[in-house]
Parts: sequence; C-alpha cells; structure tokens
Amino acid sequence: MKNSLILISSLLFGLMFTSCEEVIDIDVPDNAEKIVIEGQVTTEVDSSFIRLTKSVGYFNNTNSTPLITDAVVDVNGVTFNHVGNGIYKASLGFVGTAGAIYNLKVTHQGVTYTSSSTLEPMFDVDTVVSYFKPASGFIEEGYAVAFFAIDNRPRTKYTYFRFGFRNQEDTEGKDSLFDVRVLFDNRNSVINEPYVFELPFLRLQPNDTALLVFRSIDEAVNRYYLALNNRGNSGGPFSTPPANLPTNINGGALGLFAAYDVKRYNVPIKE
Repeated sequence: MKNSLILISSLLFGLMFTSCEEVIDIDVPDNAEKIVIEGQVTTEVDSSFIRLTKSVGYFNNTNSTPLITDAVVDVNGVTFNHVGNGIYKASLGFVGTAGAIYNLKVTHQGVTYTSSSTLEPMFDVDTVVSYFKPASGFIEEGYAVAFFAIDNRPRTKYTYFRFGFRNQEDTEGKDSLFDVRVLFDNRNSVINEPYVFELPFLRLQPNDTALLVFRSIDEAVNRYYLALNNRGNSGGPFSTPPANLPTNINGGALGLFAAYDVKRYNVPIKE
C-alpha cells in the first residue's frame, strides 16, 4: 500500500510539469467599507456592551481596525456611551433580564442600524462533579467533569457552551477557555427530566479548576455561531468558500447582537 501511494504521488508530481499552463485573471473586488457591530446584553452586571468598527477590504494590509467613536447607541431606551476602543457601555449597574427582548439602535453618519435579540432563560444546572478515570485510547488518565441538569425550557431553545480550566501556577488565576464552541438545543431531550453530560475529552489534575460557561441564545444567534463553527472547520478542497457570516443586524451592517442568560461554574479538582 505504501509503495502504491509513492507511485501515485510520483505520477501526480510529474503531471505538474507536463500539464499546459494557463493564466487566469480573477477580478476580486475590494469590498466596500461597512460598519461592524459586535454587541451583547447579559444577565451579568456591567458586562453588556456594543463595539463598533469598520470592515477593511480583502487586500488591505493594514494591521489596525478602524474604530467608530462618534455613534449614537441605544438599547431599549438606555444610552450606551463610548468608553474607548470603539466600545459603548451603559451606566454602571446595567444588567439584562431573562425573558426580555432587547432592541438595539445604532446611528452613525445619518444611517441607522437596528437589531433585536431575546434573552432566553438558561436551563437549570443542578450539580457539577469530577471523578477519576483511567487512560483510554489517546485520552490520558485524569479527572473527568460532568454536569447534572434539568432542561425546563419550552422547545426549541438553544445553548452556547464553553469550557476549560484554570491552574493558579499556569494561568495566574485567569480563565483559560478552550477554543471550542459547543452548541446544542433541547429538541431531543426530555423536558423537566434530569440528565448527565460529561465534558468531551477533558481530563484534569488535582489543583486544577474546571470552568463551565453556559449561555442561552435565540435562534438567530445560534445560526451565527453554527456558521462560525463551520468556517473554523473549512480549508479542505471541497469546503465552502469564505463568505460573510449571517447577521441579525438590519441596515447593511455586519456582525451580531446577542442577549445571553449567563451561568458560570468553577469546580476545584480534588483527589
């Protein structure tokens, strides 16, 4: 089998130098500059913000992102003021309310952009536990982490989940979330019945702290993150060509406005 692969590779390599050459000119337009809106309203105090920037053309080699600092930003009648780096925030103490619908309005240079997101309540996480498991396959021995939950939300509701770990020596106490976005819904789960979910491929050691972050999301936000996950998996010869992500912003802007009910869990790992 190995010799066959070498023979095939040699033939393909030879064909590279015997094939005809044809120069193909592709007219790739330099995208027009657009406003980019990144915003969230959450149930964590003072974590809500709107960030405004401008897109740059595909062939623009600049390393800086153009910031928008002079827009008028409003969320449900509450003014968000610019605090630096293109970020707009409400006065101290602002917090989202589960079950509410949040409407965003951004006005810049005479153009208004709008969006809406429902702050869906998160399901109930009852307990997060850890337990030792021996090595299996490519997974080393260590402590697995699982959560017990009851999804008491009506169908169909969506969840955006991140997890990771913290070790005081390695990360100086900072959150260290893996670059994995787990998206799931409750279409196939039993409503109001407890279930157990073990975090995939995770094995921690004593003195680590498991980090779990749950965010409820509405359908439009779920669609955005699904597309973002698919883009992250692209790169193969038959993958979908790069394109703008779906947006829930009206008026011609790019980006996402999301409302989250956030629940965080820190679980120390002990022997």
